[in-house]
Amino acid sequence: MNEFKEIENLLNIVKSRIDAHLKFKKEYDKQLAFDFSLFQFFTIGENKISQVLAYFLDENQNHGQGNIFLKEFVKTFYDKEIEVQQLENICEKIITENRRIDIYIKLKGLTIAIENKIWADDQKNQLKDYSTFLEQKSKGNYLLLYLNPYGLEPTTNSIKEKLKENLIEQKKLKIISYKDDIISLINNWLVICEADNVSHFLKEFKKYLEIKFLGKNTLNMSKELRTIIHENEREVQHLVNEYKGIENDILSKLNSVGKELDKSQADLNFGVEISKSGLFNWNGSRVYKYSISKNGNKIWVQFVKEEIHLYLNYYLQEGTDSVFKEILTGLNFTANTEINYNQSISELVNIFLNHVKVANESFRIYDEQKENE
Repeated sequence: MNEFKEIENLLNIVKSRIDAHLKFKKEYDKQLAFDFSLFQFFTIGENKISQVLAYFLDENQNHGQGNIFLKEFVKTFYDKEIEVQQLENICEKIITENRRIDIYIKLKGLTIAIENKIWADDQKNQLKDYSTFLEQKSKGNYLLLYLNPYGLEPTTNSIKEKLKENLIEQKKLKIISYKDDIISLINNWLVICEADNVSHFLKEFKKYLEIKFLGKNTLNMSKELRTIIHENEREVQHLVNEYKGIENDILSKLNSVGKELDKSQADLNFGVEISKSGLFNWNGSRVYKYSISKNGNKIWVQFVKEEIHLYLNYYLQEGTDSVFKEILTGLNFTANTEINYNQSISELVNIFLNHVKVANESFRIYDEQKENE
């Protein structure tokens, strides 16, 4: 009983520290605007982030800093010293098989390609095709950067393990992350940038990436909380064990639900196709999802396990008609809804399939609207 009391006391201490930080934030938010960001007014996707990075890596853009950003980038990710002389800088460069390289930079003696993989899945043979193209066009003098939030490895669907290892060994392929590499690079850019207005934008961009990929709070409580952990190691370990137990319960339930959904058959409108992605890890979360598509429009429906929560979510594939958002809102199609994971497997399966039905209905309504135009 005393042990539980100690744990309760520990939680109260942690809660009081967090409450104190939040109170400070509330009192000084008017003067400091902790959470304000110019990026909150825009829809930021993979393409837009690629455009921002390509802009700063282009010496001819109107940031006025010449090639200092490009030089710092090359120094960071390329092991050899070279003369940085830019010949090309292209976003969405179309190559063989109608593939598109997110950022393509041709220098004198080196070609750099960046595959910016934030939300989209790896396509079949994607990195393999990129490396083949780059090998031919650059005569072997290239660097392919696979960029994603947390430095995850590309899937074997994109590039076979043996080829990936060979390219990494030859220093033609590097796996980099926003978390460890790009945010650090932007810090270096801020040091060398001489224009205040450009520095301001870079700070906002960095802040956006930190919130998006690191979940960084406006106030850093890490040092204080670590002190509490060291002073209460036994109690914290009990809490950690229970936390992990909850995570494992949700994972086990999601795995069972995924197996049932793999076997299910959805009743779809004519021409609507469904694809099941199965269970996979993405950005530290466990995901199961369906894609429902027709004529180039696609809606993803997914269960997402994040920490000790289970969410039912959906998103529209980039390029999908924005009209679907209005239709889905009218159908009460909700995003990021927390689900009680203690429900039975059959209940969770039905919740997911009901969301699939709503997505399917949106295509019927969309087709009717198009016919009436």
